[in-house]
Amino acid sequence: MDIILTREKEVNGTLTVKVTKADYADNVQKSLKKIKKQAKMPGFRPGMVPMGLIQKMYGLEVKAEEMQKLVSESINNYIKEQKLELMTSPVNTDADKVDVETCDDFEMHFEVGLAPEFSITLDDKDSIPYYDIEITDEMVNTEVDMYRRRQGSMEESETYSDGDLMRGKLVELDGNGQVKEGGISIDETSIMPKYFSNEDQKKLFEGAQKGDVVFNVSKAYDGKDTEIAAILKVDKEEVAQHTGDFKYTITSISHMKPAEVNQELFDVVFGKDTVKDESEFRARIKEKLEKVYVQDSDYKLILDVKDYCLGKVGELTLPEELIKKEMLKESKDEKGREEVENQFPQILKERKWYLIYTRLIDQLNVKVDDETIKEAAKVVARSQFAQYGLNDVPEEYIDNYAGQMMKDKKQFEQLLGRAYDIELTKAIKNTVKLDHQAISVKDFNAKFNA
Repeated sequence: MDIILTREKEVNGTLTVKVTKADYADNVQKSLKKIKKQAKMPGFRPGMVPMGLIQKMYGLEVKAEEMQKLVSESINNYIKEQKLELMTSPVNTDADKVDVETCDDFEMHFEVGLAPEFSITLDDKDSIPYYDIEITDEMVNTEVDMYRRRQGSMEESETYSDGDLMRGKLVELDGNGQVKEGGISIDETSIMPKYFSNEDQKKLFEGAQKGDVVFNVSKAYDGKDTEIAAILKVDKEEVAQHTGDFKYTITSISHMKPAEVNQELFDVVFGKDTVKDESEFRARIKEKLEKVYVQDSDYKLILDVKDYCLGKVGELTLPEELIKKEMLKESKDEKGREEVENQFPQILKERKWYLIYTRLIDQLNVKVDDETIKEAAKVVARSQFAQYGLNDVPEEYIDNYAGQMMKDKKQFEQLLGRAYDIELTKAIKNTVKLDHQAISVKDFNAKFNA
């Protein structure tokens, strides 16, 4: 059996697979003998069906299976042995040309998209901007206030102020300001005008006390069906039927009293007796913010490295027609095909970056193991907990959660990629010249919208 690669236009290739009967005949006989041992037919004892009959009934099917298996395995082995970097999967261009019944020796051709030949290296002569995000007193104050609110307590208030929670009865009115017959009536519902989208509707509650306030729920949330449906306790499809005014009879107003900045708060946030005074408390918060923003700076670094390397490598020829053909074939509907067409320039850019990415992995000798993958899982775990406001989850819980993530095959593959990203970032930071630039959060965020 022979496999020959013919390159066309550098990145387009054809794999020619030449097969003779001797390459698969033994496997066909082995499969038929296995079938014979298990065959059950009237008039024959189990396993005693004549081979001629087995051949007649299953011969062509087994022959086709063994041919396909041989070709598939041989191509995969050839790709590994020759270390071919493919941009597309091999596509059989002779699918309808091999007659299993009459052909013993045959030749098949597979169309493949190949990666272009190029090189990329990074060293200390390459200068990449690195943004050191400044942690201001205002940012620390915001975090302190967040912890105070989280550990605060609710107390009753006579007058509404911004951020208070109100409870009361909500009744739908008709066009004349009277209770609407058959309209919505909810005995108790909670409202926080702070989260209204419409400023005019917010103002209706300024200084409000227990009693009636007339407002428009639909206007308050600027027609956002999900929020309106939640307040009115109706399906989203019914929201359009309730765009008029409502009377809200306030029965209670709850005001959040933030926790005091004292030892009790320090202990809750950082552990008992870890922090002794407010100065140390603020310093620890600043330190945590710095760690968080280093991750953002690292992310921006990789984006800048990506653009820098794409520019450094220059134009790369890719098997564009084959890539598009493969992606269009995988698209299940017209919408998917349209997305491929519209996003194809960006898809090609990402394919080029992936080629560069793998070269950098090799050049910088980036390695990952179970420990680095576990660390990546912990980063993801902390990020997920932080989304729910849980910034100080004990390490034991983080460790257990990360371990569970690694047991899931799909999550493990994602974590593997994350681990490579983290280790590559470390390697790049230790290799190139970092052009450190102090920057505010506002200006840093603006760079993503530039």
